[in-house]
Amino acid sequence: MQKIDLPMLPARKSDSHKGNYGKVLIIGGSETMPAAPAISGLAACRTGAGLCRIATVKEALPIALMLCPSATGFVLSSRDTKALLDFADEHDALAVGPGLGQSPLAKKIVLELLARHSGPMVLDADALNILSGLEASEWPKRKNWSNVVLTPHTVEFMRLMGAVTKRRGSLEIASHPVPESPPEQNSGVPASDATPEDSENTAEAYCTADGVAIDFEPEPPPAAVAGPVNTGDNAATAPDRWALAEILSRATGCVVALKGHRTAVADGGRGAINQTGNPAMATAGMGDVLTGVIAALIGQGIAPAEAAVLGVHIHGLAGDMAVQTIGPAGLLAMDVANLLPRALATRLADS
Repeated sequence: MQKIDLPMLPARKSDSHKGNYGKVLIIGGSETMPAAPAISGLAACRTGAGLCRIATVKEALPIALMLCPSATGFVLSSRDTKALLDFADEHDALAVGPGLGQSPLAKKIVLELLARHSGPMVLDADALNILSGLEASEWPKRKNWSNVVLTPHTVEFMRLMGAVTKRRGSLEIASHPVPESPPEQNSGVPASDATPEDSENTAEAYCTADGVAIDFEPEPPPAAVAGPVNTGDNAATAPDRWALAEILSRATGCVVALKGHRTAVADGGRGAINQTGNPAMATAGMGDVLTGVIAALIGQGIAPAEAAVLGVHIHGLAGDMAVQTIGPAGLLAMDVANLLPRALATRLADS
């Protein structure tokens, strides 16, 4: 297994301007969830994006721009998705899904972006839910899945694997069902100690989006930074997050950031496990922050897999900083977003 090293951001030149640091488009929000894309937009701005725009429905746009006044807006239209596609092409990175809902318009937007927009994008929240609900015939055709970053939590991961396995067709999934709850290491035995028979049975249950069977034995996970992996009172019963992320990455061709304690990033045969973050971050909107962070890093020229590794590190580090000043509970997503510049400074190269 090849480790993805924690990258540095290049130093900012004295004569630079906002166009040098990426144009990020956040596509999300709905009448009942207007704040989600604003949180992602704020996070993108705090992570150094030169320009951030929020595309959302007319009812949500005023609220989104009030919460993230540094962004500009674009109204999503149910009658003209072509305008959104043309607008998306003006940006260096997209973040799709926060608060988007699962309406017919939302589904159309996600599928058309994947099929017709070739640039990098981060898919989160309802974008993942839409993919999870697809039938095999609905899965979008895309030339390059490797510049797509998926950011599921464990439940979203299970739903996505269910959708991916539908593509196999020839495999009788019922013989190796995808578990409904997070898989646990049997009797505290690490995944790396599993027998070849166990590995083979696990691999048989999965395939690529085009129906090619996956047959591999995941290698031990690398750490993104020095420190113990999967420590804590529940270490013996925690899911093998690295193996799960690797399966979904190979099955879709995408970069996968499987969120949770010790978030795992997988990119085919490469990956890392994050070492920052804390339980106070288990609150609404934190995933929206991470989505904006990764999109902003991609917009600044970092490759999607490396941006995911750096993004989860910075996101967790800002959360660790917030706990020091605010406390171990009651942390808000905005608190973490506002501390992103301090966390980012630890990975910014000297000028």
